[in-house]
Amino acid sequence: MPLSQHAAGSRWAGFRLLIPCLLVAMLCGPHGTVHAEVSTPPPVDACALLTQADVEAVYGSVVGAPNPKSTGRAPVWVSMCNFDNAHTDAPMLSVGLLVKPHGAADPAHAYAGYVDELRRALGEVAVPVSVEGLPGPAGWDGDTGQLTLFVGPYQVILTSLGRFAGDRLSLATQLAELVVGRLSLP
Repeated sequence: MPLSQHAAGSRWAGFRLLIPCLLVAMLCGPHGTVHAEVSTPPPVDACALLTQADVEAVYGSVVGAPNPKSTGRAPVWVSMCNFDNAHTDAPMLSVGLLVKPHGAADPAHAYAGYVDELRRALGEVAVPVSVEGLPGPAGWDGDTGQLTLFVGPYQVILTSLGRFAGDRLSLATQLAELVVGRLSLP
């Protein structure tokens, strides 16, 4: 039996009212308050934050020219810069920097969410060891050689792989301090 034009119009009117209600429900938190939009910083150039000279000075090894890569644009972007010494006779060294906006209200909430997500996805073994003394919450994963730092609106990830002298966390911390010193923080 065909629907009358009036019945079809009423059904559509109900859907049109339902869509704004669903949008409001998605924006509201568990306590019924609307979340404020978190502003994100404009994209940065990771290779401007970490230079070939920085890597060579900290690790005491020659590396090649930076290999930059960026994707996206505000508000969702990622900037990477990688260095390696694959074309030298020195023991293998690869250092990478990734910078992106974390999108949380503050660095502490961003770090807590990051750790919770690692725990949920990969279990306790993936939770980084907390690192003190940096300008924001940070964690170290010795198995992957990865230092993750949340400072201002940014998530900064430094990774180092290879054979080199020195404590990997100490060297990554030195690079993190250089990077943070060059970040334009609001």
